[in-house]
Amino acid sequence: MLSLQQGGYMTLAQFAMIFWHDLAAPILAGIITAAIVGWWRNRK
Repeated sequence: MLSLQQGGYMTLAQFAMIFWHDLAAPILAGIITAAIVGWWRNRK
């Protein structure tokens, strides 16, 4: 997935992408799941 071309150092953009995919994706999934569950419970 990652190709480290600058002597093994990651650029800020590469780090940001890794950070985004590792943290933001699960957080967003959790928020979406919580929103759906809350909506489903309020619907009943």
